[in-house]
Amino acid sequence: MKLTKFLMGAFIGSILLSACSDDDDFTGEIDEPLGTYDNGFFVLNEGSQTAGTVTYVSQDLQTSEQAIYQFVNEGDDLGNYVQSIFFNDDLAYIISNGSNLITVVNRYTFELVGKVDSGLNIPYYGVVYNGKAYVTNLADFSTGDDDYLAVIDLETLQVEETVIIGNYADTLIEEDGLIYIENSNYSIDNGGISIFNPTTNTVENTIETYAESEEVTSTLNSIEIEDDFIYALSADRLEKFNLNTLTLESTILLSYEGGSAANLDIEDDQIYFTVGTSVYRMGINAEEAPEEAVLTYNSNSAYGVMYGFEVEDNRIYIADGGDFGSDSFVEVYDLQGNLLNNITVGVGPNGFYFND
Repeated sequence: MKLTKFLMGAFIGSILLSACSDDDDFTGEIDEPLGTYDNGFFVLNEGSQTAGTVTYVSQDLQTSEQAIYQFVNEGDDLGNYVQSIFFNDDLAYIISNGSNLITVVNRYTFELVGKVDSGLNIPYYGVVYNGKAYVTNLADFSTGDDDYLAVIDLETLQVEETVIIGNYADTLIEEDGLIYIENSNYSIDNGGISIFNPTTNTVENTIETYAESEEVTSTLNSIEIEDDFIYALSADRLEKFNLNTLTLESTILLSYEGGSAANLDIEDDQIYFTVGTSVYRMGINAEEAPEEAVLTYNSNSAYGVMYGFEVEDNRIYIADGGDFGSDSFVEVYDLQGNLLNNITVGVGPNGFYFND
């Protein structure tokens, strides 16, 4: 019996040894998660009468956790009307425009690192370039003349300078050392895209979009940069500009029942946008608008249809604002328009931020 057990053990051991030696990909190292909230995505919930929150959803869509900042930081909150998040290395910067506040956390653990709580006036969106954050501020809603960029030192978390843009300032994109600022917000529109040089802290040029024309009411609502071109989506058209010459390359007219075009996103050489509760897609070199929607979802929201939208890693993400007084939902689809999951989140979900 002892000999039989010995031979059997030796046989099993040889199989295990062979399996390990045959696995050329095994390095002896196992990727450890960087924190509780690694390998998933965040849904930003702007809130209403209560403070905004962040919902974490795992990559497999099977696990979600509500109000993770409040949970991790013993009840501290993010302030009112949480608007957006931007990242820099292992830090996340959460902008709350109702409280003139930017909360800085570790993006993987959500532990508080610090706050920017002065020098802001309705902060909106931010990017990072060369050790500084550049954050658009809306200031007085009635005019774009006082909208500005807050330049923030990321070491001290202090606003070291404010620069008047001279136009409405909304989303912004950093590309090759320049910052492109969408000149519209809250359906108020001067049209155009300001080009800001962070080396000189000046607006050095402006791209004039069709929405800037006096004879139309089409409002610029989103911009994207891809392969040396900047795309500008207005309510009824998509314009494509050459970043090197700043000239208009092409225009595609968009006319659909059920609403205006919004939520431009470009992923894997495909252009996505939304109209009402529908998502449309076309190739990046398309010359005409698509006729058929990829998907249409159901919404009872009066003002929050497609309140958040993103395409990432072969999935389409939709956030519905609901009634802005109670928890709402997000839905995740595959690229063929098949629903993968409906997930309950917080009040007024407005965006998706990926952490994998």
